[in-house]
Amino acid sequence: MAAQVPLFSEMPAQAKPVYGLRPYQESAVAGAQKELADNRSTLIVMPTGSGKTRVMTEVAHRRKADRILVLAHRDELLQQARARFSHDCSELVGLDQAQEFAGDERIVVGSIQTVSREDRLERFSRERFDLIMVDEAHHSPATTYKRVLDYFASAKVLGVTATPDRADEKAMGQIFESVAFLYEIEDAIRDGWLCDVSCSRIQIAGIDLSSVHTVAGDLNQGELDAVMAAEEVLLGVADATMREAGERKTLVFTTSVENAHRLAEIMNRHRSDCARAVDGKTEIDERRGLLAAHQGDKYQFLCNVGIATEGYDDPTISCVAVARPTKSRALYTQMVGRGLRIANGKPDCLILDFVGNSGRHKLACALDVLGGRYTEEEEELAQEIVDKNPGMKAREALDQAKVLADIEKQKREEAARRAAIKAKAIYTKQNVDPFGVFHLDVKREREMAERFGGKVASDKQLACLEKFGMTIEPGMTSQLASKLISTAIMRRQKDLASFKQLKTLQKYGINAINISFKRASSIIDSLAKNGWKPLPFRQLDALLGHCDDRPAEPSPVAQPKPQTPRLFHDDDNF
Repeated sequence: MAAQVPLFSEMPAQAKPVYGLRPYQESAVAGAQKELADNRSTLIVMPTGSGKTRVMTEVAHRRKADRILVLAHRDELLQQARARFSHDCSELVGLDQAQEFAGDERIVVGSIQTVSREDRLERFSRERFDLIMVDEAHHSPATTYKRVLDYFASAKVLGVTATPDRADEKAMGQIFESVAFLYEIEDAIRDGWLCDVSCSRIQIAGIDLSSVHTVAGDLNQGELDAVMAAEEVLLGVADATMREAGERKTLVFTTSVENAHRLAEIMNRHRSDCARAVDGKTEIDERRGLLAAHQGDKYQFLCNVGIATEGYDDPTISCVAVARPTKSRALYTQMVGRGLRIANGKPDCLILDFVGNSGRHKLACALDVLGGRYTEEEEELAQEIVDKNPGMKAREALDQAKVLADIEKQKREEAARRAAIKAKAIYTKQNVDPFGVFHLDVKREREMAERFGGKVASDKQLACLEKFGMTIEPGMTSQLASKLISTAIMRRQKDLASFKQLKTLQKYGINAINISFKRASSIIDSLAKNGWKPLPFRQLDALLGHCDDRPAEPSPVAQPKPQTPRLFHDDDNF
């Protein structure tokens, strides 16, 4: 059996948890409970610094009968998770990592690299766990995670991540059936749980990415490092970072181990003993010492590569220098997220983006951290505003850009409306939106499908939709098609009105979404007998009856909760 973890009373004061849940954390826990009751797997999306681990421990605390496996991929994450679960759930937590073997503990924290090995996996019975929690769940499409999840096929799965977007296009929808809770960085900043973001783009003449190729959705690592390793680039990054950061505690992300150490060396030549470098090969005790010294304000600039992107928590960091250009919004958000925690006396986090000639590449930038709800046009306008106003708040730039984009959109729509007047006069065929007929939130469903992986609907899905009488627009994703199919099947099983019936009724202003198939048929028969003219209100009231399926009565289908967007997989039957 693994040795007992240290008590939280023996840990530094800043490591002790705050009791109770924030409002959005309570919503996340409730959403997870609801979704796990209906699905095998679900996903919670919350930004870095918003307390994802606290949500996980609360779910575990409330599911006292469940035996739980918590998976993570790095030592820092495993140690933090073990300590937090042990404290918040008031019980001994096992560890399965390298030479550490879990025993019969209810909760086991496991290294995915260790647990996924055949010899370690088969130590457990296939029914050993009732719930598997995946920390940093954007890694879950990897083969190692799928091997573990397939082995414990009867276990529920809860994933937690700050960055559901993947550069390699392996959709999260391959693993998770639904999204239990979605809380964006912008939400957390506006609600006061994360600090504001100021951004500055710094042009470095030696940065020329025009000849760098793209591999798996991001810049080729070797080619990128060759550009960023040039002496003039490192000197420019060091000088600009030290000038722009002022007295802010700063985290610097570089492209390689060598660049991290060279950058720290250059900074120390400018000002003695102001910088350190850490990387994956730094001996574990030395690494912990360097990180602790930075947290304790022993030096100002911490240069790193691949260490502080996940699991590094220091709320007092108020400047992040991104000397590692990337096309990946997920990677960029992980880097910037290290500086967004709130702390006393910290007004905001300054993001320094080092750019030059990006060529054909569209690099992730500070605006992308908040850009999930903005169009590409709005983000481009915001970047122009920031370039003219260095150090401007990202939210202010995006809000201004949205206003300008809305004005331009209104102008285009008005011009298109005028141009289409003649066409509409001679061609009046109406396309019916099936999402509108079912009272589904089509805008949110589309946003979720696009964000979590949107392959085109299959021929089987299209054939199934056609059988239900639904004509969909070209390019619809499989997730959206599956949503419509699932809704139609559910309605048939519950003997509710079909799509065709609802479409007919809504033409006559009858919007009762939960009306039964039999009642809908009766009303349609009456409309036919009335020459397809609207029925008198008294007759319509009698046909509808004073029941739950009347239009004024809300229903779960008609009123979807904004915090529980759902994803669906392709169904082989369709």
